[in-house]
Amino acid sequence: MGTSPRRVFLSVLTSTFIAFAANFFGVTSNLLSTLPESFAEKTGLDQFYPRGDYKRVTVRGDVGQGKCSFVIPKDWVADTSLALAQAQRRAKVLDYSMKPDQMGVLPDAAYGPPGKTDRQGLSNRETNVSVIINGVKDFTLKGTLGSDPKAAAEILLSNKFGPRRPTTLISSFEEIRGENNIPIYQFEYTVDRGDRAPPLHAISVIAGSVAGDAFVTLTVVSLDRAWTGQADDSLRQIAKSFKLV
Repeated sequence: MGTSPRRVFLSVLTSTFIAFAANFFGVTSNLLSTLPESFAEKTGLDQFYPRGDYKRVTVRGDVGQGKCSFVIPKDWVADTSLALAQAQRRAKVLDYSMKPDQMGVLPDAAYGPPGKTDRQGLSNRETNVSVIINGVKDFTLKGTLGSDPKAAAEILLSNKFGPRRPTTLISSFEEIRGENNIPIYQFEYTVDRGDRAPPLHAISVIAGSVAGDAFVTLTVVSLDRAWTGQADDSLRQIAKSFKLV
């Protein structure tokens, strides 16, 4: 007895769905790589399956419209120590003897290489990307930080606001990103840690929500000497992909 074409079609369709859902032998990831990035992002599939060498993550803060997305290398993982620190902070909120300024600032999310080093040789001790979402009132990028990205970077990287170590600004620029055409400022800089440790190299991207009730900062950082070759491309792609959603 012959097999009907309909049965063959359903079998192929079912097996395709199973392979797609399970990323069987990388089928889903390979398929996503052939599709436009905008399509993969809109469907949300690139948050579950890598698209090429990257996967997309979305971070939402506790306030306003501070929601952003960006890509990270597909083998990077969430920082478990951050989750523990966030849990400890929530517990401290119940301790009314604790003042807000005693708790410090914690990122809303952080990701980095698994293990001691990833396949590109990046160390998880020195390499990560973090996002901080701040609730504010009437924030605008140019109205609050000024219309000159370089001047804004110099203020934010000064000892008053930035690292307590000497910083050197490499570049700064403004760019429009995302479907809502939201402006961002991007700064690239190095941090001199003196004799105690090798210098760091970082890129920070800042954007304000459309409603003006939040501003979001993404920072990707690694050792200065790590910003070469494929590792350099990966670190820059993280910053380049950042946008509010």
